[in-house]
Amino acid sequence: MTEDFDVDFTPETFSPGRVAYIRPTGSEEAHRLGIIPPGIELPPGVKLYVLHADDGRVLGYTDAYASAWGAAVQNDLTPVSLH
Repeated sequence: MTEDFDVDFTPETFSPGRVAYIRPTGSEEAHRLGIIPPGIELPPGVKLYVLHADDGRVLGYTDAYASAWGAAVQNDLTPVSLH
């Protein structure tokens, strides 16, 4: 379940270069992205939340949406959810 957080998209708080995208992904996609090293298997059905820079680079991942959101905010990024 994705949690909703309030984001203030005003000109003062929004910077296009400081956007981070949070995208849920499964273990197969995580392996394809190189997030999970070869040989490491995750339990079936596990969902990860991947934090991407605005250019698509993977900044990090976690098993909790709130953690991905918090990591973005702590690094002065504006988090946006992708479904």
